[in-house]
Amino acid sequence: MFHRHKIVAALALAVSALATTAHAQTGVYAQFTGARPSSGADWMFGPEFGVYQDRHNFAPIHIGFDFRGGVLYGKNNSSMINGLGGARVSFVPHVVPFKVYGEALGGIGSVDLGSNSTRFTRFQYQINAGLEYTFFPRLDWRVIEGQYNGYVGNTGTVGNPAGLSTGLVFRLP
Repeated sequence: MFHRHKIVAALALAVSALATTAHAQTGVYAQFTGARPSSGADWMFGPEFGVYQDRHNFAPIHIGFDFRGGVLYGKNNSSMINGLGGARVSFVPHVVPFKVYGEALGGIGSVDLGSNSTRFTRFQYQINAGLEYTFFPRLDWRVIEGQYNGYVGNTGTVGNPAGLSTGLVFRLP
């Protein structure tokens, strides 16, 4: 089973690697997420933590990467746990305090719907899109993030969970 301490260790390693790069915008975030694994399953809720870095910018377009981990729990000991990383693209107009972004991530995901027939750990992919609002010089509100998840080798019992998130982003100097 995928353990929380592995997610925390991976995120700490990612933060330390990102902190050494100059001229790049780095953000550390925490968000609350809700996801529903399949049409017959109950919703699961929990935190996601991550770090992103926009390494290159071309006027208002920023390109970088994101590393994140999440632990969502539901009824009957059900859970969705993951550690993901991948590419990120954001549009930052600089004339309004909004940022729009999209991400394509991959990694390891573990799903347990509370029964032996719906418990597995597989390669997981996630497509995200979101909107952030800057309300303080280095603090953003992640107003909304939509997530689409998939698992390689999924037998169909979990489907492709969709999720919604909101949270805070602290941009490092």
